[in-house]
Amino acid sequence: MESNTELVQLYEEHFANSSPLSTSMRCHTMPFIRNPEFFGRKDILDMIDKSFCEQSVLPTSIALWGAAGIGKTQIALEYANRLWSEGFNVIIWISSETNAERAKSYSDAARQLQFSEFSETNTPEKNQHLVLQWLQRTGKTVETMNMLKGNRMIDEEFVSTDVPWLLVFDNVECQADLQSYLPTVGQGKILITCRSEILAGSGVTARSFEVPPFTLSESTEMILRITEQCEAPETEIQAAREISDELGGLALAIDITAKQIKNSRRFRSVQDFIPYLRRNPKAGYTRLKHSKGQDDYWYPHDLDNIWRIAFQNLSEDAAVLMNLICILSPESIPQYLFQPEETHADRARPLHRVEDAKGELLYASLVRINPETGLMSIHRLLQHAYFLGMSIAARKISIHNVLVLLRSYFPKYDGANHLYSQWNRCAALHHHIQTLRDKVVALKPTEPMDDNDQGLYTELIHDDIWYMIEIQHFSDAERSLLSLLETAGKDSAFTAKVHRSLLGLYERTGRSIRAKSSASLEFEIVGRHSQSVGNDVANAWSNMGYTRISAFEASDGVPYLDKAISMAKDVPEPMRCQQFNIDRFLRNRGRANEQMQRFEDALRDFDEAEYYQEKIHGPGSHYDGETQYERAKIEAWRGNLEEAYSLAMKAHDLVSAGKPTHASVMAAQYRLGWIAMLQGGNDLALQHFEKSLVISRINEQHRGNSGESARIQWRMSQVMERMGREEDAKSLRDAAVKVKASLLATGDYVQVEDEDSSWDALVGLLYR
Repeated sequence: MESNTELVQLYEEHFANSSPLSTSMRCHTMPFIRNPEFFGRKDILDMIDKSFCEQSVLPTSIALWGAAGIGKTQIALEYANRLWSEGFNVIIWISSETNAERAKSYSDAARQLQFSEFSETNTPEKNQHLVLQWLQRTGKTVETMNMLKGNRMIDEEFVSTDVPWLLVFDNVECQADLQSYLPTVGQGKILITCRSEILAGSGVTARSFEVPPFTLSESTEMILRITEQCEAPETEIQAAREISDELGGLALAIDITAKQIKNSRRFRSVQDFIPYLRRNPKAGYTRLKHSKGQDDYWYPHDLDNIWRIAFQNLSEDAAVLMNLICILSPESIPQYLFQPEETHADRARPLHRVEDAKGELLYASLVRINPETGLMSIHRLLQHAYFLGMSIAARKISIHNVLVLLRSYFPKYDGANHLYSQWNRCAALHHHIQTLRDKVVALKPTEPMDDNDQGLYTELIHDDIWYMIEIQHFSDAERSLLSLLETAGKDSAFTAKVHRSLLGLYERTGRSIRAKSSASLEFEIVGRHSQSVGNDVANAWSNMGYTRISAFEASDGVPYLDKAISMAKDVPEPMRCQQFNIDRFLRNRGRANEQMQRFEDALRDFDEAEYYQEKIHGPGSHYDGETQYERAKIEAWRGNLEEAYSLAMKAHDLVSAGKPTHASVMAAQYRLGWIAMLQGGNDLALQHFEKSLVISRINEQHRGNSGESARIQWRMSQVMERMGREEDAKSLRDAAVKVKASLLATGDYVQVEDEDSSWDALVGLLYR
């Protein structure tokens, strides 16, 4: 064992620079005053307390991570202030974003701890060493301290180890910034804040926790508290909720915005601020110049400055990836998008080292990747701030690349087949195409798209619109198609394509008159420009027939369909199936024969259509559901009700696969209800009609009219009359008749004398 003299020498050498601070003395170096408006976060503060208590190895340690502006610093500051108010002795705050901030923090700490060797001329390394050695002094083992205390040459109070401390490292940028600064022993707590999940989880601390965004309700309450509206009227609560949704739960953005509303004379209420925020999204993350230093004593920064520093530090590849992300929707970004498929690889400027670029953005917490879905996301305000800082050249290049990438992965619609089987891919990319469109439209006056990209762009937008038609977002699709029509040439092939989509949209919403007009325009343009017989020409003939059947002019439609079928049959198999929509032509002629009650001819057409359906789409496709549906109607008209019900049920099962609220499912439930009516099963009929109505109501907001619902209500009124529920029947019938009258008044719907057919005329041919 070492002698007492040696122990004393060891002690003197080790603690020569010790602070005379005792348990009765206190100091802190917190850089901001306590925020009197600190809001929420009880769960995180409790979690910090609990985690520190549960750790057995000293010093205990925790890392808080999350996006810039999420509130990490404020949580750390509130926790430190709570400890201080409870009598905690020493709180040392190390601002860690830059070397200069870190050096100043250590100098402040050395000064407050009253080290004998502290001097204003000390190097940063010297002050850091003084602080670190003092912190680790409190961690001497009990055995060593007992030995020291047993030596009468050393004052017992001087070697006391029971001075608790909290060491906060705020806004740590990288792991290297911590390696030489963390005490390895000591009777204290270490709390680190950083943006990077990777850094927080790298093992530098015992535990790590994410600081999540505020929820919508929390954000709303915070805005109302700061604006001093604890008993706000409903209009203000709703306005605060709308602003909260725009700000996406960022605590600093909420604080900045609410204080602008509170302090500015421009806005009399939260509601008044909404139009301003939508015109100037930057107002949500930038403090007003005149307010800096006035109402921000507990945190003087704004998000604009914080983000700008992060953006400037990005590598070239990370900056290029951010450029692309800022042209997309901020949510649910598929990672595969950043590598074009080979068909378009030559048109996209490649992004080198994409994985490294993603890793860099993740480390800086500029983006997130959902561990369950693998989808990337970026906060919308951060995205907006970055986009504003992009140069015109960078925006042009990025729009071009995003266009190529989206075209590479979004399914093409050439009129040959529907997109049913690729809806998942369409859904994953639809909102990104919409965002690209919004960017292109907004920049058009000052930064128009390159002419070379225009064709690819209009093709992509059109194909996305067709997807919208298939999922029954008719109102949005119609506006988009009419907008495309305004910019397309009057006699171009693309104009014909737009008219083809419009006729499909009009017909599916029951507007047969408009559908006929669009079909005629398509037919004229295709006829003038087509030099050979192909699917485009055959489709133009088929569409002329299809829209006439929809308008209850089946006899006029059949010659057009005969021509389309003839064109297809002039080509030998298997090219016939590869080049033409012969199954569709046959289904539509079958519907025409069915409308004219030529049932045997109709069934022959459906038999032949099913032969081609299996070749083109495989067995059990959606299109088999369409032919089963038509067969069910024919059997019901023939009086074979049991067979009709069975066929309608098969149709329902086929068309509902993967799309349970599609209009075809609504129609199948309607048809099952009609057949049950014919069978006398009123209760069963009503059940089917009610299911049909639910689906119709779901789709109504995007459909643009209530024709489908009105037809169902009319049928339900008939069932209720049979059941003796006269009052309910009258209510439904009156509502249906009112809708029918308003639709017929538009002139877009065909008027038919037969009552059943007059209600069928309110919906598309496929759903009658």
